[in-house]
Amino acid sequence: MKHDPSRCMRCGACVNVCPSGTLELEEGIIMGDGCVGCLACAAVCPVDAMGCQDEV
Repeated sequence: MKHDPSRCMRCGACVNVCPSGTLELEEGIIMGDGCVGCLACAAVCPVDAMGCQDEV
């Protein structure tokens, strides 16, 4: 997964749907270890700030 902080509006939608609890919202999105690559975060992101390495 990759996060683009320039697009992120810090709404927290990705954090709320992450099944592995890998994402945290502080001053920005923090991606910890344990991402299962389900793309749930990318599906709910309203500004396409989350995605696969090649998409963002």
